[in-house]
Amino acid sequence: MTMKMNISYPANGSQKLIQIEDEKKLLPLYDKRIAQEFEADFLGDQFKGYIFKITGGIDKQGFPMKQGVMANSRVKLLLARGTVGYQAWRGRKGEKRRKSIRGCIVGADISVLNLSLVQKGENDIEGLTDVSNPRRLGPKRASKIRKLFNLGKEDDVRKYVIKRVLAEKEGKKKRRPKAPKIQRLVTPVHLQRHRRKRAQLKLRHARSLADRTQYRRLLLQRREQSRGAFKVRQERQKSAALKFIKLKLQQEMATRLAAKRALEAAQTKKGGKSAGKSSAKPKPKGKAAGKKK
Repeated sequence: MTMKMNISYPANGSQKLIQIEDEKKLLPLYDKRIAQEFEADFLGDQFKGYIFKITGGIDKQGFPMKQGVMANSRVKLLLARGTVGYQAWRGRKGEKRRKSIRGCIVGADISVLNLSLVQKGENDIEGLTDVSNPRRLGPKRASKIRKLFNLGKEDDVRKYVIKRVLAEKEGKKKRRPKAPKIQRLVTPVHLQRHRRKRAQLKLRHARSLADRTQYRRLLLQRREQSRGAFKVRQERQKSAALKFIKLKLQQEMATRLAAKRALEAAQTKKGGKSAGKSSAKPKPKGKAAGKKK
């Protein structure tokens, strides 16, 4: 039963992989969790006085340990992209998948255990504490440069940039040291540009307000014009309707008058005929007519 220990020393920037084959040495590690610190005296005299911190690991099948999963075995969990066990480039945005993950408790099935050196012991570990690997590149962000050199806001960050000296080549001019472009650097030019942008925004805002008020005035004016035109149209329609009604009434009156006159004329004509008939003597009928003869 073997276990590999990947030990990192952040202070020196070094890292070493140690393989432990004795299972008895690994027994005190079992049932420990991620982020737990332990004294490494049980690993051997070489590690006397050292304190390590568990930062992670993988089991024999390559499934990574996940913080917060209180199990010493593998479990299936619904994971979001970018978390431990589900790579960010897989799947779509916002997608979740059920993935197998190893719990955060150390067990016999762990093949590689990641450790971080918290406290150095009595003896140096070859290839870990006796080696110093400085950072190739210095900090790039202005706030991180200030933090590294303990600078204030008044200090010029540009003077403290860590420059990288390049190796000279034969037959070529001497190379200048390479310096990174400082990010989030606040300079007078940056402040001037910021003021200019703010002024432009204010001007644009004032212009939009003026345009809005002008547009509202135009709307009110057009609304009043449309209301006036509507009233004029209504009056015209009313006058036209009244004219039409008047004309209709006149036509009805004329037809009634004509009918009345025709009726009167017919009655007068009928009255003249009845008067002529009453003046002529009527012929006797029956026995009276025979006696007269």
